[in-house]
Amino acid sequence: MYFKKREIFMTHALNLTLPIKQDAETLQKLRGLEAIFADKVQPAIDAALKESKLVHFARVVVIDDKYIQVLTEYEGSHQEYTEFFRRELTEVFAAIFALTDALPDVRDPNAFFEFSKNHNFRSLGKATDGSTDISGNPSGWLFSAYDHMTVDEILKKLGK
Repeated sequence: MYFKKREIFMTHALNLTLPIKQDAETLQKLRGLEAIFADKVQPAIDAALKESKLVHFARVVVIDDKYIQVLTEYEGSHQEYTEFFRRELTEVFAAIFALTDALPDVRDPNAFFEFSKNHNFRSLGKATDGSTDISGNPSGWLFSAYDHMTVDEILKKLGK
């Protein structure tokens, strides 16, 4: 596992929201991504998420062909989380980011982190566990039915 064991884990939300360029070429790229997502992209994301053992939930959402969102709930350091997925899913993020105006160099860890940080929208409310968002500010509200147990703790309780 890429991440170091920590004494304190907090669950964080990533609400990465990117405006999609509205030209014909970009919308064609979006159609192409949608066409291969279930068979090619989703299995790659699944494998990386399982390997990380830090992501509770994840999804990719397209809203009216105007926005694409990568939404996850994860634990641990924001920078380590971002770097793990940049390294493991470079091609996936390159395809998603290619739909936007501000395309970062996905091979550059700092550019990738800054881009993610600048496009991560804070949820409403206030975190009840003292967690901070990717920018280091107090996080918005994130409900946890299991009191922010780690993925590892949950898997152990499930016997996995």
